[in-house]
Amino acid sequence: MSFDDPALLAEFVTESREHLADVEGQLLEIESGGADIDVDLVNKVFRAIHSIKGAAGFMGLTRINELSHALENVLGKMRTKELAPSSTIIDVMLKAADALSGLINDVENSNEVDVAHHIVLLNEINDGPSEAVTIEADTTPETISKPEDHIPIHEATPIVEEKAPVEAPTPSRTPHVESSIRVPVGVLDRLMNLAGELVLGRNQLLQTVSNVESSGMQAVAARMDQVTSELQEAIMQTRMQPIGNVFNKFPRVVRDLSAKLGKHCQVVMEGGEVEVDKTIIEAIGDPLTHMVRNSVDHGVEMPELRMKNGKEATGTITLRAYHQAGKVRIDICDDGGGIDTNRLKNKAVSKGIITAERAAQMSERDAVWLIFHPGFSTAEKISDVSGRGVGMDVVRTNIEKIGGAVDIETKLGTGTTVQITLPLTLAIIPSMLIRSNMRRFAIPQVNIVELVRVRASETNQRISKVKGAHVLRLRGALLPLVELDEVMNFHQAGTGLGFGDKARQIVVVESGQFRYGLVVDEIDDSEEIVVKPLGRHLKSCTCLAGATILGDGHVAPILDVSGIAAKSDLRTHEQETTKAESGEDSYQKGERQSLLMFSNSPRDLFAIPMSLIARIERIRTEQIDTIGGQALLQYRGTSLPLLDVGEFIKAQPRPETQHVHVVVFQIQGREIGLIAADLNDILDIYVEIDGNTFREPGVAGSMVVEEKTVRVLDLYELALASHPKWFEDKPKAHVHVEEEPYHILLVEDSSFFRKQAKEYLVSEGFHVVDVEDGQAGWDLLTSGEEHIDLVITDIEMPRMNGFELTRKIKTDPHLQVLPVIALTSLASDEDQQTGREAGVDDYQIKMNRERVMAATWRLLTQNARPRTKQTVVAEGCLS
Repeated sequence: MSFDDPALLAEFVTESREHLADVEGQLLEIESGGADIDVDLVNKVFRAIHSIKGAAGFMGLTRINELSHALENVLGKMRTKELAPSSTIIDVMLKAADALSGLINDVENSNEVDVAHHIVLLNEINDGPSEAVTIEADTTPETISKPEDHIPIHEATPIVEEKAPVEAPTPSRTPHVESSIRVPVGVLDRLMNLAGELVLGRNQLLQTVSNVESSGMQAVAARMDQVTSELQEAIMQTRMQPIGNVFNKFPRVVRDLSAKLGKHCQVVMEGGEVEVDKTIIEAIGDPLTHMVRNSVDHGVEMPELRMKNGKEATGTITLRAYHQAGKVRIDICDDGGGIDTNRLKNKAVSKGIITAERAAQMSERDAVWLIFHPGFSTAEKISDVSGRGVGMDVVRTNIEKIGGAVDIETKLGTGTTVQITLPLTLAIIPSMLIRSNMRRFAIPQVNIVELVRVRASETNQRISKVKGAHVLRLRGALLPLVELDEVMNFHQAGTGLGFGDKARQIVVVESGQFRYGLVVDEIDDSEEIVVKPLGRHLKSCTCLAGATILGDGHVAPILDVSGIAAKSDLRTHEQETTKAESGEDSYQKGERQSLLMFSNSPRDLFAIPMSLIARIERIRTEQIDTIGGQALLQYRGTSLPLLDVGEFIKAQPRPETQHVHVVVFQIQGREIGLIAADLNDILDIYVEIDGNTFREPGVAGSMVVEEKTVRVLDLYELALASHPKWFEDKPKAHVHVEEEPYHILLVEDSSFFRKQAKEYLVSEGFHVVDVEDGQAGWDLLTSGEEHIDLVITDIEMPRMNGFELTRKIKTDPHLQVLPVIALTSLASDEDQQTGREAGVDDYQIKMNRERVMAATWRLLTQNARPRTKQTVVAEGCLS
């Protein structure tokens, strides 16, 4: 069939699509209401279908007209409450609406399509026995169901005076100017491209004008810069679309799939108003659909199993979108059974993806990432829903192609969350310009976490090699490193990491939740760039995401941080470097410490853990008073007791100087200051402490730093020696002779810290069983040889670290009530968060015995397990 007016036909298609846009969601909402019919909602759907029917009849589109008419008849019975919207009826209506959408999308051939099946089903519903519902007297005005009836004005007036329900006023027929117009997408794309070229011109102008000494030119350039930025932002806004446009199709997807699988699922959507670029909206539709289907198929359990596990029969799938750190984050959450990592590993071994030995070494996080391996599936049989192994690897690839990242968090028995991080736009992005081997590159700022400079003197100390991969020690973590020269294949021999004494510039970048350091030669400046696609001859270069033209006219490649990670096989290296903290092969010997180094003479070097220091003051020597043989400092309105190291341990006398430093710390709730002649440095290093060679009261042990012997001070013992009366009233554990003391399991790989902690725990009256790593601790707990009341564990240990030990304890039905204290040298925010997730009850710093004891008693009294031999009472303990 031919149409005389193609423009009119295109207008019909556009308007009809708008009418159908919300119909699916509205039908599902009507279904959820059941017998409690929302007449207003039914009317909305009725009006949409009626408009399509009228326009189709006018244009001679008979199939669209007939199908719309059949739908309209069913909706008419619903709005008069003659028909209840059962799931069966709504299912027929949804399929009819799908067919209607298909006819509209191929409108020129619509009259040749057979839709008789849908019309017959709809007519059967309309003509068959009414599924009547019992309702109260209908208070809906007759005008809703019989618009042809008229009520004279003089009869309607009293009703208005009595404030009874009335119809909404008829819209005014007065002509008005539309507040919006339709613009073809091609026009918006053209505007965006022109805005990109304008940004490039602006950048070149600013760079040129910066070399011209003219205030007039500078002012014009500044104004040009401002207007260009505003214009760019306005044009970008025209391309932004709410993410709800994608979310809105998932209630139908979940409804149909859960019905097919015999499950009960509901969808909760949050943040549908969050906007992203049209290109990203188009790119994420299929990946999100796959993950939502996975949540229904693999995540949510069958109703009977959920009820058996104490859950509601209906599972919940939550779609959540929100802004985070200049990006858009989408979470797809289900409250299902979670991912069984052991099953994943067994499946991977059976498919030959990994070896059994590798599977045994994998952490839970590494095991979860197996689902991103091409061809991997846990489904027992292939179906049209799952099992073909074409899934999460494609999802990850498609998300990373648009500069996004995917990550997964799961807990067995609780559920799974898939996290997607996306840029706001792909057209014009802020970036950081860097140099490597005299070449310039751009890194999108959305991928940059921080910039780190490693001084030349710290290179060998902070950068090391583990299993063939370079790592940076950064705030308690081992960060994998990639040298850009090497990954781009223009590395000069002998200039790699570990060679020479030059400083290192490191850009810490992230791909999803995975971070690594990119080693570059120079960091230049930040600049807004326009992303240009690579030519076909560079399409295979996975390390580049595109290119841009800089302000000086030169071309700079844009780095793809995900591609660089994949090319460098950083996932494997991350697994190996993780073992540097928890595995026996690459475990970092020694204990990581943050230490203040000071000296009182060139031959005497001392160290104090930074975690024990309250503050440091620099004073004049003449400010120190001596009263009754006690050195004091008038400090903040009170007298601060001072101690001189040389008076209590074997050390050279402190030289007379005009100024000294006072290191203030707390013991027994009181402040005391330690006098230090010179502060040398603050080091964050791994060291092994010798607890024998230089051990004496006040000296915990010694270590070697840069070929010099440094004594580590024990501030508790120094305070005890200088002020013994402070400790006379300290809390005591009164244990009756016939009673057995509390049993504490001490898990610590450092012989120094294990010996030190055991000594002061035993001195408090505890029975202490000490082991050297988490695996030994777990073996002892499960053997039943010892009745343990509390576990104190280090974090960084070989074979099994403290977090893994804690997880095992907290998931064991017989041991989960056992309190766990994490005893570590440093407690970063990341460590504490990981510890809380693992189930750690308290975090304490090593060498702070006072706080350790307070936490020990508090947890023992709060979480005491049933005891048969003893009841221990701690009198006066700190809470």
